Amino acid sequence: MKMRYFLILLGLFFALALWLGRISTGMGRWPERVDVSFAISLTALAVGCLMAAVSLFALLQRGWSGQTLDQSLPLIIALLGGLLLYQENWGIALALGMIGTAAVIMHGLAGPKGPRG
Repeated sequence: MKMRYFLILLGLFFALALWLGRISTGMGRWPERVDVSFAISLTALAVGCLMAAVSLFALLQRGWSGQTLDQSLPLIIALLGGLLLYQENWGIALALGMIGTAAVIMHGLAGPKGPRG
């Protein structure tokens, strides 16, 4: 049920972004497309910087409190995702993919954690 609401909201936000951007395909309106592209890239830059900074401070706080790496893994993924939004770099994308793949494999190898009896 939650996934349905997420997909509906994602579609609505996409339609809102298209309506607000009003990206046209006509050749006579290229300055508007450049402005929209610049605004989108600045927004991605700002969101990536904010996401990386917040996850970095939360990661430092968890590290000082002595939590394990397994508990800090979502923050590491958020940090790498924010850095990838901030600056497109193949090394960051590779690290994000490797950590995500390792997390999926480790979760799959752990199996279902039901009551033992």
